[in-house]
Amino acid sequence: MALSELYTKYNRVWILDEKHVWKSAEITKDFHSGDNALELLLEDGTVHLYPVDPSKPKLPPLRNPDILVGENDLTALSYLHEPAVLHNLKVRFVESRIIYTYCGVDTRSPLFFNYSVLINY
Repeated sequence: MALSELYTKYNRVWILDEKHVWKSAEITKDFHSGDNALELLLEDGTVHLYPVDPSKPKLPPLRNPDILVGENDLTALSYLHEPAVLHNLKVRFVESRIIYTYCGVDTRSPLFFNYSVLINY
């Protein structure tokens, strides 16, 4: 299965945002090799066309399923990339007030990080 086959209607992705760093969006139309845009619906209801170069497509990172949001162990996430880690830490630390998370066999606390990034995210 090619990676682009995962970009189907109703799947969610992360797109870069100047204010919030990463913003969640839902795919509204299946992406096919050769398409020059990915059709997205932002959480505020705005339609967004994410430009894609058909010769070398660089698609946005996929978002993890809801069941994994706030997961205790980061290695259990389906997609482990910057927006997934930041979102997971935000849910655990800012929203749930759980200050520890695991990354494999290590325990991490966001208190060691500059968590203002999570609050502003």
